[in-house]
Amino acid sequence: MHIDSKMNFNEVVKKRKMIREYQRDKQIPTDTINKLLINAHRSPSAGHTQVQEFIVVIDPITKRKLCQASLEQRQVEDASVLIVVCSNTSRSVNRYGKRGTDFYSVIDGAFASMIILLSAVNEGIGASFVGAFEDNKVSRILGLPVHVKPIGIIALGYPAEKPERFDRIELNNLIHYEKYDRRNQASA
Repeated sequence: MHIDSKMNFNEVVKKRKMIREYQRDKQIPTDTINKLLINAHRSPSAGHTQVQEFIVVIDPITKRKLCQASLEQRQVEDASVLIVVCSNTSRSVNRYGKRGTDFYSVIDGAFASMIILLSAVNEGIGASFVGAFEDNKVSRILGLPVHVKPIGIIALGYPAEKPERFDRIELNNLIHYEKYDRRNQASA
């Protein structure tokens, strides 16, 4: 690997912000969406169970329904495209039981979601992860079987905003070596 590759990745990570406002007149090309999905398909999963599944939503009526199920978060309706990241728990339950269904499948969906978020930055696309939604409503809207759980809705579009920069807790206050150091606690 070349040093340039690392610097480019570092830039992608630095530029990643939740974008919630999108240009309404500019659509994301299908090949760009496919790049995001191809990258997400390569995300890790517990025991290589590959629980991640993706539902691409472009239809305005479906986006409106998902917006309502997402506590009226406007970016869900306003986005050019939504990728709903789901976990097919039937692939993990046999190997890991309840922990596979309740934990590993959620983490695996989160891995895939983060790869989509970073890939979007790399493609010049704005993205926002929406995790606050009514699971049963999202499942009903998308016709998900009982063993497929929605993990997150990723709203995508060309940015129409430059989000403010938030301060971060000093990294030194978040790192512990060998065991948790209570003297090194950061308050919220």
